[in-house]
Amino acid sequence: MTESGAQVQKLLAALSKHSDLVAEAFEGSVHGGDRQRNAAVGTLFGLGVLKPYDEDSYRLNPRLREFLADHFSSYHAFQALRRVFGTMQQAQEQWRELRQLKATGATRDALRLYAALDDSIVEIAYSIEHNLSMLHSLLSTQYGNVDDLNSKLRQNRYYARQVVQFLRDVEGIDAFAERVAEEAIASGMPDVRQLVTRRLGARCLNWTSQIKDAQSVISKRLFEAKLMETRLKRLSRFSLWLTRHRTADGWDLAVDESANPSLFRPERIELRLQPDVTDTDPVVWDSLLIAVSRLPEKPKPATLPPEEAPQVLIEDDEAIAELDDPIQRALRALTNSILSSSEPISLLDWKHVRQELTELDNEAWLVFCSMQLKAGGMKLEFLSNAELEPFPINESFHDVLVYRPFMEAA
Repeated sequence: MTESGAQVQKLLAALSKHSDLVAEAFEGSVHGGDRQRNAAVGTLFGLGVLKPYDEDSYRLNPRLREFLADHFSSYHAFQALRRVFGTMQQAQEQWRELRQLKATGATRDALRLYAALDDSIVEIAYSIEHNLSMLHSLLSTQYGNVDDLNSKLRQNRYYARQVVQFLRDVEGIDAFAERVAEEAIASGMPDVRQLVTRRLGARCLNWTSQIKDAQSVISKRLFEAKLMETRLKRLSRFSLWLTRHRTADGWDLAVDESANPSLFRPERIELRLQPDVTDTDPVVWDSLLIAVSRLPEKPKPATLPPEEAPQVLIEDDEAIAELDDPIQRALRALTNSILSSSEPISLLDWKHVRQELTELDNEAWLVFCSMQLKAGGMKLEFLSNAELEPFPINESFHDVLVYRPFMEAA
């Protein structure tokens, strides 16, 4: 185990040993006590887990608190989304310096800077995922970190502004990933292009979609809050009017049997028959049939005449003689050479001696011939570089050796 790994193991062992103090510090301040407690506080303070807060008072390291809050989805009210603009600028400078080191041939420094660029890109992706997780948690709980309705509405407006800035940052990251991918190809560093494309470029569309979904939910709640605010204002004005006009229209009149009927103004109530179609009572059923018989007949759609099929003129022409393709001719010659030879034949070397194949690309020739010969029962051996890529996608090869079929060889 390396020295840094041993230090990490020591730190985690201390956290596990004093987990009660760490849990207490996550809830609030930690104070000293007896000798054993003071020793535990001193150990955590020496490791940087606890930070001084007041006299004989300590708080949990903000970075450790943030990690635990992310794990438990526990967020404070009006907690800002993480900005990735600064990390993106850091990655831009690292990429610019990496190109300079590659041009000057400083291999060791280039490897160190490549690792730093990888960490920056991972930090960007983690920050975006953290922001999306926090948004989904806050929206699903309807800002459960506060109880007051007005505070919830103010948080909704706050995160509406935050999401606009967050979406702008993701669009900038998408442009950064495209630019680095193009420059990496021009600089001869395909591993950097693969890194930014897989970590950032391929995920920007999904991130943008999730941000816009959250933005839609926030906008909808703002609209509903505006409508509710309008109704509350109207209800408040009506309540105020009723408070000031208690005797208007018999507001204080007790409606019971002892009240004089002459004090009430009768109002006609419009009624309309609503038959229940599921009622099996004979009276209701007969009335329903009578009502159905009065309905107008359903109009029948006019029948359209069948469309006549278009006339087709078919002419029989003479058979066109198929032209002999030089590639197919070369493939047949190659097959005959393989069957007549006991040694393997290199497809690339065999192509170089054929004049009719000079304009054909090597990659197209290798792919075409390997598929045709394999379908014909030939034995193929793909020659590739010994160096392995860090993130292989396709198996690469630079030449193919072809052997006779086993039956022919026997």
